[in-house]
Amino acid sequence: MTALKTIRPIPEFPLQGILPKEETEAASYLKKYPNYDGRNTIIAILDTGVDPGAAGLQVTSDGKPKIVDIVDCSGSGDIPTTTIVKTTENDEGVPVITGLSGRKLHLSKDWKNPSGEYRLGIKRAYDLFPDDLQDRIKAERLVEFQKKHYLLVAQVQDELAAFLKAHTTLTEEDQRTKAEFNARLEVLKDAMKNFSDPGPVYDCVVFHDGSVWRVAVDVKENGDLRDAPLLTNYKTERQYATFSNQDKCNYSVNIYDDGNMVSIVVIAGSHGTHVAAITAANHPDEPALNGVAPGAQIVSIKIGDSRLGSIETHHALTRAVQVIIEDNCDLANMSYGEASSYPDIGRFVELIREEAVGRHGCIFVSSAGNAGPALSTAGSPGGTSSGIVSVGAFQSQAMQQAEYALFEAVPERPYTWSSRGPTLDGDVGVDIYAPGAAITSIPEYELSKFQRMNGTSMSSPNACGCIALILSGLKAEKKAYTPYRVHRALINASKDIQDQFRVGFLQVEKTFDHLLTYHAYEEQDVDYKIQIAERDNARGIYLREWEECNKAHTLTVKVEPKFMKDIDYNKPDINEKKLAFECRIALIATESWIRVPEFLFMNGALRQFEIKVDPTQLTAGLLHIAEIQAFDSSCPSRGPVFSIYVTVAKPVELTTQSYIKFDNVQFGPGHIERRLVRVPSGATHAEAVLRSSSGVNVPSMTAKFVLYAGQLTPQLRNDHTLQGYLVRLGKGSYSEAGAEEQSEIKRFAVRGDRTIEFCMAQYWDSPGAHSVTLEVTFHGIQISGASNGPRGVFINGGDHITRFNVTAPIRREEGLSPSISLDVLRKVVRPSESAIKPLVRDRDSLPNSRLMYNLISTYTFKVEASGKESVTVSPRFPSLNDLLYDSPLEMFLIVSDVNNKVVGYGDVYVKKFKLPKGEYSMRLQLRHESEETLEKLRHLPALLDFSLAKAQTLEVSGFWPDALVSKKAAFPSVLERGDTKAAFVVSSAEHPKGAKPGDFLVGEWKWGGAKVDGAPIASVVYAIAPELIPIKEETVELDEEVNVARQLAEQVRDAQIAWLKKSGSAYKTDKDKDAAAAARKELIAEMEAAGHSKHLPFMLAQLDVALALAENAEEAHKDAKWKEVLVVADKITGAIDQAELAQFFGLKQVTLHGKAEAEQKKIKKEKEETKSALVAALKARAVALVALKEDSDEAYNKLSQWSEGTGVTDWKSVGVYLERERKNGRLGLALQRVNNWLSEQGGGNRDGAGNIKSALGIRRDLLRELKWSVWEEYELSWDGIRLPKAPAVF
Repeated sequence: MTALKTIRPIPEFPLQGILPKEETEAASYLKKYPNYDGRNTIIAILDTGVDPGAAGLQVTSDGKPKIVDIVDCSGSGDIPTTTIVKTTENDEGVPVITGLSGRKLHLSKDWKNPSGEYRLGIKRAYDLFPDDLQDRIKAERLVEFQKKHYLLVAQVQDELAAFLKAHTTLTEEDQRTKAEFNARLEVLKDAMKNFSDPGPVYDCVVFHDGSVWRVAVDVKENGDLRDAPLLTNYKTERQYATFSNQDKCNYSVNIYDDGNMVSIVVIAGSHGTHVAAITAANHPDEPALNGVAPGAQIVSIKIGDSRLGSIETHHALTRAVQVIIEDNCDLANMSYGEASSYPDIGRFVELIREEAVGRHGCIFVSSAGNAGPALSTAGSPGGTSSGIVSVGAFQSQAMQQAEYALFEAVPERPYTWSSRGPTLDGDVGVDIYAPGAAITSIPEYELSKFQRMNGTSMSSPNACGCIALILSGLKAEKKAYTPYRVHRALINASKDIQDQFRVGFLQVEKTFDHLLTYHAYEEQDVDYKIQIAERDNARGIYLREWEECNKAHTLTVKVEPKFMKDIDYNKPDINEKKLAFECRIALIATESWIRVPEFLFMNGALRQFEIKVDPTQLTAGLLHIAEIQAFDSSCPSRGPVFSIYVTVAKPVELTTQSYIKFDNVQFGPGHIERRLVRVPSGATHAEAVLRSSSGVNVPSMTAKFVLYAGQLTPQLRNDHTLQGYLVRLGKGSYSEAGAEEQSEIKRFAVRGDRTIEFCMAQYWDSPGAHSVTLEVTFHGIQISGASNGPRGVFINGGDHITRFNVTAPIRREEGLSPSISLDVLRKVVRPSESAIKPLVRDRDSLPNSRLMYNLISTYTFKVEASGKESVTVSPRFPSLNDLLYDSPLEMFLIVSDVNNKVVGYGDVYVKKFKLPKGEYSMRLQLRHESEETLEKLRHLPALLDFSLAKAQTLEVSGFWPDALVSKKAAFPSVLERGDTKAAFVVSSAEHPKGAKPGDFLVGEWKWGGAKVDGAPIASVVYAIAPELIPIKEETVELDEEVNVARQLAEQVRDAQIAWLKKSGSAYKTDKDKDAAAAARKELIAEMEAAGHSKHLPFMLAQLDVALALAENAEEAHKDAKWKEVLVVADKITGAIDQAELAQFFGLKQVTLHGKAEAEQKKIKKEKEETKSALVAALKARAVALVALKEDSDEAYNKLSQWSEGTGVTDWKSVGVYLERERKNGRLGLALQRVNNWLSEQGGGNRDGAGNIKSALGIRRDLLRELKWSVWEEYELSWDGIRLPKAPAVF
């Protein structure tokens, strides 16, 4: 073979960079201590769940099972199994039961079941599968479904063509046959257009084999369970199964509540598997692919809820803590997180800090977040909570080579997007950095073994694996440790990477050596709770606003030692430890503008001391960071025992009223520049221009830049006030290739008088040096008058005109064109039902077996829409929304239609549900350990926001007299600086459909010009005034002599008719029904004797009674009751002169005046009432004939003459039509009518829920009669979804 010639030698692939270990010293540590590879450690992975079939996740390096427990804490795989049945045997002696899907399930004779009882459940695969797997399976199934569908289409087309060929001249009957073929084609076309794959639907069978609960799942959907895997709790036997070879999706089970609830555990995505593999994958055949700690074991804790696209939920987080404790986990990794309004508080945060870490000794590691590089972007829980090791993301040269395929190397440093501190209460936010990317294992369903992912989600498990190596070594050398000791050692032994916040890079060997060297110092097993009294007991000092950055501060620091609590809750407190504790501390400030005492003598009690922070001489516009370090004076070499962080983000004040420029700021790869500015008072928005500087030094290649504009508002998540942009800058632009500079313009909302940070960074992987200029112009439009918060406007619709004063406090504002657009209807709803119950202890108790309570409140609402339109509905609970990690309560909600079909799930984040017209219920679940707390929330109101198809506008006028007479007077288009003008808003007399007094319209007051990102200049809440009362026009009344006795007799008669009308359905017990029947018989005889037998309301009441009795009659009496309906209906039609009535409605009415007009209106009203009675009787007759299985064609034709559209809107009339079409073999037309009727129902209403079930059943029957088996099976699969046996579980 000829030797291959290459330009240069082909190097070996840098495997060391795909899952970095050398940078953290993990690789050198393992060379030195090969058996300290994580052995004897258990790591909990709180994530989307871990696939037990993924590469490298089967056994540890010393042959133990890799995954020791798999738990779904989200509840997304829960299946109620409260239906209990016993088997029968078929002809072959095989035990058979009927599953909840309706399939016959064949069981194995070999199953051991002493009780003979089997519990049934049912679950849709798409409620279990991750979103990306759903997409793949749906696409594959659609292809197969379409093959079968288009065979049906071709068959009908062939039949139609053959018919037309045989019938060249079409008779009236032939025309109907042709219409039937066309209807079939149209039905098939519409069905495919509206196709929505229900996916596989699995029957589940649960039984107790005398030792444990067992679960079998009918994953083949064929009912044969004889060879199905029998699974029990994963922890017991560590068994799992696969749904099918097509999906390659693995599952395991857990059984709760004595067999009443089964949890099918399926991962919610690939994220958790990748995280687990970074931490601890073991590849015996290729060790270079190993995770950081291949000897560690894993507990998979799924907190990502598949129902919400893998978002974590309150109850999942609380349950996760209990699993960590029960499974004796040494470490836990959580690569999840969100922004929060309050640092270091909330149920989950407190349970981790006080129980998992502070009592049970679990070291909890978490990602800092990917929202950087702006200040205070560290997320919860990792970046904001004490007791947790918070990890940022770092990239190295080896990672650049192996994972990113960069053209040229860039400096090693933290990733641009890695979140930064400080926290809102001044803590550092990030403890250490670790490698933030890896190529490693992903789930089998992805049909690939490995994938690259990056983020602090990857740096956290890398750090966790490193800590597992350290713990493995400490355990092997029998060196006791606590989370507090290890946490501090990680920080003190970290590598200096010149980080702005002094955060270091994790080093395994140095940390291990540190722990061994200073092991004798027991005071390391103490954590220190820091509180700054004058800063609301904050953990650090964070000065950011103008006033606090321009004065000196004397602050009181409170320091309290925290000791590990005993695992045994019954043992005495930690007084002995407190009594023995002593530490003589030396205090050092890293910057001269901070003064601290020289020494602090610490014992087991709280101590406090004063410090002075003077930022007055610091450079304005820049960030200044310092640290107060506390050293054990007897051993300063082991580093600080605690640190207090001081951050001063000192803003510069504008030298002009509205403009500031930062000229020629120099950047390189990954370089970050921050500029702090005091936003002028009254500013509402700003325009930022970011441009590459002109000149010969401008690089020819563009580079990626990020620009963040962020402000902090007390007790508000930073993502509400942070705007971020990714742009490309450099020589040349997309529109002008030869231009010497490129600019980007961004507009965003701001808050006056508060500091804004402009954080600019050249992206870490963008090479070259760049010079960038930032120009910012502030604008302001202030609206005073009726207000609803600082940027809100309230308008009372009861006020004809509302006045506002509009000011331009910053600069001249041009191009103003005010308009108010209200595009949301808001209704306030109270719960119709609520109940508080204790939760099941085996899954939902708190540590120390504290009981949890569950409040479920039900809210009902109606969606009003035209035809097939949908409306977007957004439920809001303002006191609960956006609080996840910082909330003391747990929240979840389910929205369902009238048949209990779930239309969506929700949590703390406001979610939009697109709903057709109909009635719906929303169940809100709140969980807490205090029943008293939940009791106070039983009547919590919900805000329901309904999108409007067409926004309602309110006129804004610049002149009151013109507004008063609805004359348009434009508001001035220009406001000079400091100028104030009046604006007059005219309320509307017309409101959207469904709007009632007490509701609100919500929208925005717009001012023209380009779009502004973030909060609007002014949001508007408009209170709807009382409805218009029709003004009674002057009319001529007929002179009629008043007969008091007759009026009294008529009112008595009408009251008797009202009772008679409802008597057929108002009574429930047999005794009451019999009494009502006797009274009814007597009343009818009495009224007929009084001469009312021809009175139409009396006859219609008898018809209503006959219909109610027929519909509810027992099977043996139904025919007799329907014949009674015919008798009454015929009596009504016989009493009406139909020819005379037809003549009346066929004649054009001549307009009359005076008494003649009054007489005309009276006659017309009587005739319309007569027509309504005739239609009701004809309809009842047709329905009765169908029920009696008699010919109804003539009755339907007669009904159609008098009532248009009866075949679409009224189900009873649809039934008559269907019977006629089915009898004549016109199944396509019948199916078309059913589909149209169902489409008109939308989500349905409570009174018609039974009719929807009937219509769905008839649709299935028609599909069976047409022999369209593919669509019949489709409908059967949807049955369990559309018509569940019970409401969905939380």
